[in-house]
Amino acid sequence: MSRKLPRWTIHLAVWLFIAGFNLLMGSLMPSDNRAMTLLGIPTVICSCSLFYLNYGFLIGRFWTRKKYLAFVLLNMAALLLCMFFQYECYIFLFDKYGPIVELPDDFDYKVMSSVISLTYLPSGLFFILISSLIKTSWFWNQSQARVKELENEHIKAELEGLKSQINPHFLFNSLNAIYALIAMDQDKAQEATHALSNLLRYVLNEKNEEMVPLDDELKFTQDYIDLMSMRFSSDMLSLKVEMPCDAQGWRIAPMLFMTLIENAFKHGISNASPSFILVLIHIADEKIFATVSNSRFPKNEPDRRGGGIGLDNLSKRLELIYGEQASMTVTQEEDSYTTKLEIPLRR
Repeated sequence: MSRKLPRWTIHLAVWLFIAGFNLLMGSLMPSDNRAMTLLGIPTVICSCSLFYLNYGFLIGRFWTRKKYLAFVLLNMAALLLCMFFQYECYIFLFDKYGPIVELPDDFDYKVMSSVISLTYLPSGLFFILISSLIKTSWFWNQSQARVKELENEHIKAELEGLKSQINPHFLFNSLNAIYALIAMDQDKAQEATHALSNLLRYVLNEKNEEMVPLDDELKFTQDYIDLMSMRFSSDMLSLKVEMPCDAQGWRIAPMLFMTLIENAFKHGISNASPSFILVLIHIADEKIFATVSNSRFPKNEPDRRGGGIGLDNLSKRLELIYGEQASMTVTQEEDSYTTKLEIPLRR
């Protein structure tokens, strides 16, 4: 398994390259003077010092704390100190090895040293600038990563809150269905209780999962439809359900269809008039499309209380999990109510 190189090895390689390049250029100059070869060493030392003084200390201590004047003054002081260091190094080299070009005997080496030191000014400013850009971009990337982490934590907490609202809602409706069956058919009530235990097992197992197998989710949806429809006769309710036979390999956020099924059974059935529920789910182009239609019987105010919470919850979950990739549309007509979902699938 390949291992990522430590960051310091990259820095070391860069500075070795710069030092080697300076020494090579000095050795290739048309002069056999030893001073010419060694002139690049003070330059590399100063460039490295300016870079890491700024990169490792000044930016974090002054720039990020908005002490801009101190940051500039300290960098300029460091640059002047580096130029003075080079000046002293050049005097030493010229005294030891002689000038790099032929000069009059009375020529002062200090003048040549001063001129060469002054030519370092643009290079020094460049290393200060490049270290500032690298370090500030690193700080920016770190802050962006932290912001993203906080956003993800917030989204996760909000999703957990929304999912925690689903479970009591689901249990309340299921128990209502079983309660109605007890007075009508005790055998069916017993069957429904067993079905509810299986559904609860799924809900508890998938509670902390971000994505679940689509096959399992469709089976849960079908089982929930079967449970909710037990208390209705075919004369009272016309129920049609179509789902994919094979959805292996796909994954989806859990319990997205349940809200639509709940609303259909809660608001789409009348004890006095024929009712219908239509559930159509199909897969195409790596997306799943769900349409749930039901007959519409406007409720009075007490019955309607809280009826929109489920759809609001579902809309928020879709937005948090899928963003603009998922959509939900609601169509309300005089005698029918239709909700359509379009959700991208994942492998």
